[in-house]
Amino acid sequence: MDTKSKKSNKIIYGAIFILCIISSMMSVTGFIISDLLMRNYRWQYYFPNYFPNTGMFSGISPREEVTIYLGIAILCGLIALASLAYLCIAVGDRDENGKIILKSVDRIYTEIQLLIIAMLVALCANVLITAFYEFTVIIAITACTIITTAAVIGLWMILSCVRKIKAGYFLSQSIIGKICIVLYKTVFVGGSLMRKIILIVVLGCVLSATWVLFPVVLILIFIFVPKRVREYEEITRGIDEVRSGNLTYKIPALKSEEFDKLASGINEISQSSNVAVQNEMKNQRLKAELISNVSHDLKTPLTSMVTYIDLLKTEGLTSDSAPEYLDILDQKTTRLQQLTEDLFEAAKASSGAIPVKKEKVDVLSLINQGLGEMNQGIAESGLEMKIKAELEKYYVWADGQLLWRVVENLLVNVLKYAQENTRVYINITEQGAHDKPGMIILEIKNISRQALNIEADELMERFKRGDESRTTEGSGLGLAIAKDLTKLQGGWLDIKIDGDLFKAVVMLEKAEE
Repeated sequence: MDTKSKKSNKIIYGAIFILCIISSMMSVTGFIISDLLMRNYRWQYYFPNYFPNTGMFSGISPREEVTIYLGIAILCGLIALASLAYLCIAVGDRDENGKIILKSVDRIYTEIQLLIIAMLVALCANVLITAFYEFTVIIAITACTIITTAAVIGLWMILSCVRKIKAGYFLSQSIIGKICIVLYKTVFVGGSLMRKIILIVVLGCVLSATWVLFPVVLILIFIFVPKRVREYEEITRGIDEVRSGNLTYKIPALKSEEFDKLASGINEISQSSNVAVQNEMKNQRLKAELISNVSHDLKTPLTSMVTYIDLLKTEGLTSDSAPEYLDILDQKTTRLQQLTEDLFEAAKASSGAIPVKKEKVDVLSLINQGLGEMNQGIAESGLEMKIKAELEKYYVWADGQLLWRVVENLLVNVLKYAQENTRVYINITEQGAHDKPGMIILEIKNISRQALNIEADELMERFKRGDESRTTEGSGLGLAIAKDLTKLQGGWLDIKIDGDLFKAVVMLEKAEE
């Protein structure tokens, strides 16, 4: 709403406020005059010599004169009621969130406001009656001033009460309401269950001791007791479901505070148990796969070694195929040695037994160093490395050797599993806030050669590969080792999979230059 509309609404509100006061005063005055005239005409009928006709209208009957004043009083009363209804609807400015803005007068306790309104009504009635029976110019002016002032203050208090009702503070801003809130928080919210039950039982006994309140207590019993029983049965049903193995069952929210807390506790226990069961099932499955994968990776080179050693025994070292057999044995031995070293390193990284010596390390230099050492493999695979870095140096607090192992494992993973003749994106960015230490984020993204039909968290497990057929030379330990080594340096490593897009994200604490 613009400024002109607000100003126009305030003008209309003020005009109707004045109209309400004037019309209400005229209505009350009309009723009092008509009552006085009716009494005067009654005495004039019986004693015409002592009570002459003192009406303001000449030439009309007393009945018609009383009717005129009553009509004026009723009309002004309707106008006063209509204007009061408008004021009650329009009162209360709202803020940008739609909440009623309370005024300073609204801070007065509700009981005091109601007492002021009652006292002002009594004062106005007394002043009006006195002014009519002892009419003089000074009394009339004084009465008009007092009544107008009282009407303004009274209507101001009434609209304040209406504003508090709209804002929801009518009871909380009263003395009785504050006392009730304190008692409720002390006895029911902060008190024990035993105290609440004893208080309710004692209160019910006291109220039911009278014939008048006994039916009320009986009705309350039939209303509230079945609800609590149904809530208890709902909790019992939930416990039976959890006991039978349905750990995903949730007891719905209950209205009773105690039962709702109990239901929430049961839901949390069942949820925790469900998570523990799922994790245990996952661990058992991963253990079985780990044993199977380790057995497979160790058995494959050993089987080849045994086979070619038997061939050498049969054909002899002087045979034409002996050099080829020896070359294969050398490859398989190297493969077995590398697998054993990887397994040993993974065990040390997982246990945290590796010493960590943090220093200021440039991540971008490690990336360039790794790409330089793997230049031949990159050229053979046809991969195009795209590095995006806005700064020349990105320093982090890390162990140089361990961080190099992380970078090497990630780049080797790209060479082994990335689709040939595709682009690999390496992004280095800096993030942070004023009240928190900055972080350096390294992202490596590539397109996988094999379909990644596996969850990202499972791919981080040991001996897990995106190549489920296990035809590549990888051991499945690279990512697991990189994750554990990053964690040892106070960092974080995660991977994300979107279709065939594989993304590894490393986050380490920034070191100031």
